[in-house]
Order: sequence, then C-alpha cells, then structure tokens
Amino acid sequence: MNLIYKTGATIFLFLCTSFLAVSQDFPPWDAPESASKVQNPVESNKESLEAGKAFYNAACKACHGEKGRGDGLIKAANLTTEKFLLQTDGAIFWKMQTGRGQMLSFKASPPEQIWSVINYVRNLSAKKAIIAKRNAIVQLAINKQSGSKEVTAKILELTSDKQQVPLENIKVSFFAKRYFGNMAVAVDAPHSTDANGETTITFPDGIIGDENGALTIVASIDDMDFNPAETSEQVSWGLENPKNYWTERRSLWKNNDYVPIWLLITFAGGAITVWSFIIYVMFQIMKIKLIGDKLKK
Repeated sequence: MNLIYKTGATIFLFLCTSFLAVSQDFPPWDAPESASKVQNPVESNKESLEAGKAFYNAACKACHGEKGRGDGLIKAANLTTEKFLLQTDGAIFWKMQTGRGQMLSFKASPPEQIWSVINYVRNLSAKKAIIAKRNAIVQLAINKQSGSKEVTAKILELTSDKQQVPLENIKVSFFAKRYFGNMAVAVDAPHSTDANGETTITFPDGIIGDENGALTIVASIDDMDFNPAETSEQVSWGLENPKNYWTERRSLWKNNDYVPIWLLITFAGGAITVWSFIIYVMFQIMKIKLIGDKLKK
C-alpha cells in the first residue's frame, strides 16, 4: 500500500510542477521613458520589410517562431499580442539593444536593421488585404570557360499574356544543395537584378561535392510581391568527397551497405535504453497490481 501511495504522490507532484512550468510568464520589462519616446526613423516600406524579414529569419525566428508567436525552439515572448504591440518602436528598439536573459543583445547590429525588423514584426500582425501575387521564373546561366566559376541568375516575370519581362531590383539567393536543405553561398552582400533582370556571382571555392566533385547550385527569389520561384543546375566545382568509411561526415546515415559503426552503436544503445525503460515501467505497474490484489484479499 505504501508503494501505491508513493507512486501516486510522485505522479501528482510531477503534474503540478509541469503545469507551473507551462503557465509561467515572463516578468514585466519596461523600457525607460526616454527610450520609449524615440521615433522609428526607417519608413515601413517594401525595402525595409524585406530587410527586416531577413534579419528576423536569421536572428529571431528560432525562438519567436515563424509568425512571431513565441513557439520556436526556446520559449520566447509572443510578438503578436496586444500587450506587445502597444509598446512604442523606441521601447522595442531599446529592449533589442539591451537584451535580457536568453534574449540576446543586438547592440552590435546596425540601427537600421533593428528598426527594419521592428517594422517587420509589426507587419506580422497587421491585417492585410488578399492580393494575388505575381509569377516569376528563374533562369541560371553557368560560365563553363576553363577556370571561371561565374553564375548568372535571370529573373523574368511571367505576365498574364504569357510574356516574359525582365525584373529589376529583385534579390536573388544562391545555395549549394545539401542532404537536408540548402547551404547559402555568396552571402557577402544582397544580389539584386539589374535592368536586364540579371545578377552574377563568383561561386566560392572549398565547397564539398560528391565523390566526383559534382554539386547542385540553386538560385531562388523570396519577394513579397511574387510567388516563390527557384531553379537549379549541377556543376563540377566542388571538392571531391571520397567514400572513406571512417572519414565520411557529411551525412548521418547511408544505405544498409554503408552504415558508420558509430551510428550503429549509438542507435542500438538508444533503442536498448528506451525499451529497457519501458519494460521497467511495465514491471513496476505489474508489481503495483499484484500488491493491490493481495490487499483486496
């Protein structure tokens, strides 16, 4: 009987502490009055919103979530609540520069970027009219001359009458395709298209390809006025990656003929631990039931 009481008390205590942890909120955090009065000098236009989105995705999205609701990897403030939105831009700017706890300080970031991300965060909660986005296509041209690694992306708008019109001042992102996503390349500056709808980069050295040095280049756009569009092409500009059993580090697993020993040991150990715990819990439940049956007699 004592074992039953102890088990029940432990479960009850665990549930209580769990509910307390979930329900806890962030303590008040007020900005100085002088900081709250500072006006946002950056106009909330397309250029600012796109710059703010890029900054948000790189520095804020992991914690605050894609839509700013605080549902990221780490519990964070909900940036869409009325309480948050009632703050002035100056107050939010001060908090971003100051930081608190797990909230990093962005004092080293250019002020224009911080003001732009504030514009973007406010835009997340703004009621927007449903506007049909335009369609664009991305074309890639690879300079295959010996020793050259130039990649040119051309962005064309696909009009309703099926015409293809070059788009100017559209930002293009370049990536090298990887197993579980794309790795950004040429991130030193924004790459915007010219009057011909083109932008050119020099592909960097030192990127690992397959066993023959082949890799896939991806060019894409993420513009507020257009639907997402991308294209890709394979080149042989990567470093060769020999299939060495002991030095293969680019993937977590392969096919059954090529599984790293360390991964097999890790997987087997994890599986044994989990099943051992499940069996132990089942055994304890059976013991509790047997004790209860004896007490009934």
